Amino acid sequence: MYKSIYVTGYKPYELNIFKENAKEVSYLKAFIKQKLVGYLEEGLEWVLIQGQLGIELWTAACVIELKESYPELKLGIIPPFQNHTEKWREQQQSIYQVIASKADYVNTVFHSGYEGPHQFQAADQFMLEHTEMTMLIYDDEREASPKYFKSKLVDFMAQTNYTCDVVTFDEITSFIDDLQWSNEI
Repeated sequence: MYKSIYVTGYKPYELNIFKENAKEVSYLKAFIKQKLVGYLEEGLEWVLIQGQLGIELWTAACVIELKESYPELKLGIIPPFQNHTEKWREQQQSIYQVIASKADYVNTVFHSGYEGPHQFQAADQFMLEHTEMTMLIYDDEREASPKYFKSKLVDFMAQTNYTCDVVTFDEITSFIDDLQWSNEI
């Protein structure tokens, strides 16, 4: 059904997650993996991200794990500009480098360093134009940086036949409750 999707959402600090090994990260990854498997069973081939910390890099880690069972699955990382990780902590940069080294495609929208906020807007537009669907992990109850993309997404969907799956905290909480109930994590 959808051959390519863009997955985005919160950054770790927007979810009050400050350690990569926090149990919330393992829950979110399990949730993302389950969603991706559903898309894979419908024909998903590519997952694209911009390489942001949080939901995007956790999704990339899930894609890399899923490639063992779904070798046809591909990961594309397309940041807005070059050296987008240069202000990140060293540990975050090394996590990104490991993930990027396992991606099937890595490129930037702008082939220069940071110039201004227009680069983020252009990268969002690029993702919408080069995928068939977005999975956005965002809840209106907890506004944060994804609200800007959501606004662009809503406008884009009104002008095209693009679709999205906006995942709310209720959906994630229900999944986590089921996981804990079944003791799968």
